[in-house]
Amino acid sequence: MRLPGPGSLAPAFAATALAALPGQARADIECRFETECHEGETCVESGFAVTLETALVPGTVFAEGGFPAGDRAVTDAGSAEIGWAASGPALAAFWSSRSGFHMLSFDAEGVARYSAHLPEAAHSVLHVGTCGTR
Repeated sequence: MRLPGPGSLAPAFAATALAALPGQARADIECRFETECHEGETCVESGFAVTLETALVPGTVFAEGGFPAGDRAVTDAGSAEIGWAASGPALAAFWSSRSGFHMLSFDAEGVARYSAHLPEAAHSVLHVGTCGTR
């Protein structure tokens, strides 16, 4: 799995070669979503963005504990601590907020999906876009 780089979304580093090592530079991931689909409605253009503030670092092997703790998802609505998962060539970040549950996943080419499930509103939203490193 490779995280896409800025601009061209060319691969920047392999997920299997990431670690959270103290003192190393961060490699935050920026995701931009061109399409927004509300449950039961037609999809529309979107300018939604999420930044994953992460301690994942290129060029080293995963630390014993796997993904780093303390990483955060940041949107216009606020920020929240995230958990990570990997499946083959894809990464996913998960978090919760007062309004609901969130998942953002992306593949080696940077193709991304972000979904928010809002139980109180009995509603869900799907965003389609791309992710890359800063």
